[in-house]
Amino acid sequence: MNVDVAPIIEALGEPVEYFEAPSCAFQGLDKIYYYNGFELSTYPLEDKDMISTVNFLDDSVTTEQGIYLGASLEEVIAAYGEDYIQELSSYTYNLNDTNLTFIVEADAVISITYFAVVEGLNN
Repeated sequence: MNVDVAPIIEALGEPVEYFEAPSCAFQGLDKIYYYNGFELSTYPLEDKDMISTVNFLDDSVTTEQGIYLGASLEEVIAAYGEDYIQELSSYTYNLNDTNLTFIVEADAVISITYFAVVEGLNN
């Protein structure tokens, strides 16, 4: 998170889809790169596009700790601990400059998103 997306896009290869729109918070374009299993969003900063979010789209990808869409809340807590902020069905872990949010319904993870903590913006 909060790193230049260019070398990552180069390593990942051509996205399945791509979308861009004028940024509401920054000067330039916000961009979304769609890949099989996840989407990667960026924000403009000077002459670079910085990673702002990674959103999982299916269970073909996992977090670094092995959590996937469909995992149980118990598995999330076992992997990431009890130091989370809960708001309704949302469980957010602060990982330095990143917030990792799991949305859980009926004891199954239905959403996983990494959010960059960007100074001056609320996440």
